[in-house]
Order: sequence, then structure tokens, then C-alpha cells
Amino acid sequence: MTKQEQSDMWKAEIEKGLNKVKELRMQLKPVEFTSKLWEIYQGAYGDVREDVAFLFCPKELIPDTEKLRRLDDEEKDSYEIIFDNLSENLTHQLSLYHASYLVMPYLALLLELKRQEGDFDWQMKVIVLAGDVLATDIPYCGGGSEREALMPEEVMDSYRRSVAVVQERTKEFLGQYMDRLKEMEPDWKRQYFCTDVLAILGDREAAFQMLMGQWEQCPLSCPDCGYYDEEMEADGFYDREQLEKIEPAPSVIGKWDGKSYEDTYVWFSNLVHLLGVEDEWKVAYYFGTYTCPVCGSKGVLIEWMKEME
Repeated sequence: MTKQEQSDMWKAEIEKGLNKVKELRMQLKPVEFTSKLWEIYQGAYGDVREDVAFLFCPKELIPDTEKLRRLDDEEKDSYEIIFDNLSENLTHQLSLYHASYLVMPYLALLLELKRQEGDFDWQMKVIVLAGDVLATDIPYCGGGSEREALMPEEVMDSYRRSVAVVQERTKEFLGQYMDRLKEMEPDWKRQYFCTDVLAILGDREAAFQMLMGQWEQCPLSCPDCGYYDEEMEADGFYDREQLEKIEPAPSVIGKWDGKSYEDTYVWFSNLVHLLGVEDEWKVAYYFGTYTCPVCGSKGVLIEWMKEME
């Protein structure tokens, strides 16, 4: 098979894969792979369109691919490597990349495709990547309304519609697979998953701070007197003495109906509890009241953390 024949074959197979979610594709109107926008809006390592496109190609037809994450010694097929490479391109050092706005609609399409196939593992992988991306689309990382104003309107329209789809599919995923999620090992995977769901359904900035601090470090400064709490950043939840500065929020375990996502503290606390995350006790502290040791001002810990720049 010549290179041109091989290229034509790949294009045809990718189109077949996308046609399986044709209705949603027409709704989201993602940027076509032939668009020059992929050259303009790139990931950490460049143009990501090939990695995105191959996710809709049959696994057995995907060419051998080198890992961007060279320290990853786990044996994986080319399809998994391509997904990992895309993830690295979009989330390297937990930064925001322009390519994310072009890729999100395709993540929504991929999530729908895996939902149709009933593939638990791949739905979870897509949700985690979407959560990582959304956690960086905040002003702290150069995202939010200011970034939206700089992007083509058609790109942002597609992006916003795709985020709404990911949100609904994530809710459906939680409702359908809660028992399987409880069995996921090791514990850190359940914790990481919950944090990404927080980015998708609740509070992107809070999720970003929790991801950056790995549920341990709590950087913050007092908005009234400007005191920067170095101990909370350095030690955070490592040092129980630091916790004396915080009055944990009242427990709301058992008060979630499993459907409402309006009260972030309520649903997030219960999700973390239901999945048996070892560090669930920290959630009440994140949403608890921190007292500045210098001026005595009080505020919700996670809200003060979100003000860090």
C-alpha cells in the first residue's frame, strides 16, 4: 500500500468512526481536520489533530506511535499511546493550551461513542481528560472570558456546546457506574476522578487548586491584611497543627439525592464519601472556615485559595 493509499484509508476509517456520532457532530460543529486553525492553536508539543483524528479510527489500523511520556513503562497499544500523547499535549504542567478549545468537541464526541459502546474504562479516561482541561480554563491559567474573547467565535460556540454535553454525559456516567467506580484501585485514582468531576460539574478553580496541591498543600493569603500563610502552603494537611486554623464545614453526608449538582459542597462531599476516598475528611476543611492568624479575618479556605495568582 502506498503512502497515499494508506492516508486515504485512514481518512475513510476516521470518517466512519465520526459518522457513528453524526447527529452530535452536526450539533457541535467541531473544527474540521483540514482547517488551518489546528496549526494556529496548538498543544504543548504542537499540532494535535492527528492524535485527535486517530481516536476515531479502528485500533488495529493505527500506526506505531512513540510515547511523549517517556517515563511511562506500562505496556500499551498504539491507541492508548495516542490518547496519552493527546493528554500530555493538553495538560502538560497543568497549563492551558489553545488546542483545548478545538479538541473539547471531539472529546465530547469520543465520550458519546464510548457511551454507545458501553465502554466504562474509556468513558472514564475521557471524563478525566476533559476535567483536567476544564480545570485549567480559568483566569489563573489565562483562560476564562479573556481567553474566549481572543478565540474565533465559532470555535468558542462549539467549545461551550461540547462542555455542556460532557457535563450531561458525566452525570449519566455517575448514575450508571457508581458501583464500578467504588471498586476502582488504587485509591488515588478515585480521588483524582472526583477532582476532575468537580472541574466538570462544580468549580473549575477549586479543582485546579486541589489538583495542584494534590489534596495536601493549601496556598493562600488573607485578602484583608495580605498575610501569606507559608506554613499552609508548605505543610497544609501534612501538619495537623495547621488544621487548627480551620473550622471544618458541617457534615452533609447522606444529604445528596444523587441528582442535584447545585450545591457543590453537598454533592462533592457525598461523591467522595460514596467512592470511599481515604482523604474524604479533607473536603470539610477545604470548605471550612479559615481564620487568619494575623488579623483574625475569616473566610472559606478553598475560596481564599482560589484567589491565589
